[in-house]
Amino acid sequence: MYAEEFTYHRAESVAEAIDLLETQPEAKLLAGGQALIPAMKKREMTPGTVVDIGNLEKLRGIHPTDGGVRIGALTTHSEVQESTLLDRLVPVIPDTAAHITGGTQVHNFATIGGNIARAHPGYDHEGALLATNSEISVRGPDGTRRVPATEFFRGACTTDLAEEQLITGVHVPTGTRDRYGGYAKRKEPASGNAIVGVATDLTTGDDETVVTSARLAVNGLQPSAVRLEAAEKVLVNATLSDTTIDDAVAAAGDSLDPDRMLDNKKASAEYRRTLLGPQVRKSISRATAPLSV
Repeated sequence: MYAEEFTYHRAESVAEAIDLLETQPEAKLLAGGQALIPAMKKREMTPGTVVDIGNLEKLRGIHPTDGGVRIGALTTHSEVQESTLLDRLVPVIPDTAAHITGGTQVHNFATIGGNIARAHPGYDHEGALLATNSEISVRGPDGTRRVPATEFFRGACTTDLAEEQLITGVHVPTGTRDRYGGYAKRKEPASGNAIVGVATDLTTGDDETVVTSARLAVNGLQPSAVRLEAAEKVLVNATLSDTTIDDAVAAAGDSLDPDRMLDNKKASAEYRRTLLGPQVRKSISRATAPLSV
């Protein structure tokens, strides 16, 4: 199937892109195109105007900042996955990118900004951004603001982003402690999206076997990613061991609202709930692998 007719504009600046979003009829942004173009072909989305921001180099790159790392919205999955800076400071994010389905061609075009703007429950970055306490930088006609991931994602394919706004980057806080992270998911066979995906972000103290902070988040289980606070409580101030990990896995679902779990033709709520424990275990195991736990 072919997309319906639309007007195409290539923005030469962020300001021009915002102006086009504000003034053109039913305008949508085109970045890597991995979500928009298939949706247009299926006529699930029929924008009157497509605003191409693919040439905006200011929206690319991964750079250290005071207290964190900035990932430009047009940074590709390949660039995220291969970043030595991210691997050293916040390893759950490149590990998450490595699990995104699609192979080299998709990874070289699809962007982190496009992934989170879509906010599909089965997309992977949402859980990792929640687990790392990240913020999303949004720019519109009224200026720039930074929105915590906890507030940015508002439901299935729903975000805090207004129609005339765009994502310019992701800000990931870092600290002085050693940091470990991992991501694990069970894929939906047809799309490769996560039925259940779990991101783990841990820090340790002087004794590398004692957890000083823990944040775990799951995507695919509910309309938006959600923290696994009960599992976090088990891990914080605990010595890492098989028993500790077993206890965290057993507690993982205790803080979740069962009425919020997705239940559809891709996977039942019961099946998703069954997958949670194994994916939590795999995620923690990936995070703690450098510690030989």
